[in-house]
Amino acid sequence: MGSEFNLVFYAPHDSIAKVASDSVFKRIEYLNTILSDYLDGSETNRLSATAGSGEPFLAGPILFDILQQSVHYSKQTKGTFDVSVGPIVQLWRRALRRNYFPDSAQIHEAKQSVGYKKIRLNAKNCTVMLTQKGMRLDFGGIGKGYAADDALRILRYFGISAAFLDAGGDLTIGEAPPQKKGWEIEVSSGGKDSTAKRVLTLKNCGVATSGNTYRFMEHNGVKYSHIVDPRTGVGLTTHTRTTVIAPNGTAADALATAFSVLGIKEGKKVAKKLKSVRIWLLEQNGLEWKTANF
Repeated sequence: MGSEFNLVFYAPHDSIAKVASDSVFKRIEYLNTILSDYLDGSETNRLSATAGSGEPFLAGPILFDILQQSVHYSKQTKGTFDVSVGPIVQLWRRALRRNYFPDSAQIHEAKQSVGYKKIRLNAKNCTVMLTQKGMRLDFGGIGKGYAADDALRILRYFGISAAFLDAGGDLTIGEAPPQKKGWEIEVSSGGKDSTAKRVLTLKNCGVATSGNTYRFMEHNGVKYSHIVDPRTGVGLTTHTRTTVIAPNGTAADALATAFSVLGIKEGKKVAKKLKSVRIWLLEQNGLEWKTANF
């Protein structure tokens, strides 16, 4: 999934630990063969290849489940999280590789194939239809969290509940370690100083951070984030660092992307409708800085 996964857990003895950890990493590799948009034969790419054909695609239970959850978070966030953003992501990937800035016609064309409402799910038959030609799915904003949640389920099968998984900086946390109230986690304090941290004691939740500290494109003096707004087809120019604590890794991953796009003003309205979610936003627009917690 383009990220390093690090797993920490407490097991009764080393033989169970070895079998459990091997099972977790094999599961993550398996999920990657389903959800990757880089692998030609992945189930995700085979589904994307049917876009606009009018033919329903019989999806496996994993693909169908993550699509259901993805559409749910799209509805919750006014479409600022959207797994159908693939055509726009592909456009910007090419632009970064070839060092050019996409023109308005290219962006407009890519946007025509984006929109979670163009994903039709039939729960009875477990089928999916992508109604618009050129649609392409991209689970980059939810896949790591989904895989991490699945990893903790695998560990519970082996009787292991005190666990912690770091998926490229996104954390999925199980029960507390023995004789502890929770796992001690450093998160951004939300201030202007990006090195300022606070330590939280957490269990049974997901923590995801999203931002453009290292990945961006600069064009005519303007920095464009690798995080793309599905509504405009352009990388964010108001630079936001977002940290989300949610009930699980899937939710935290998806919402961190969404709130980076929403920003503080829109984000406050959306956050009011979410339960059991904590959000820190640091927003920079030119020389102006804003922070918010909700």
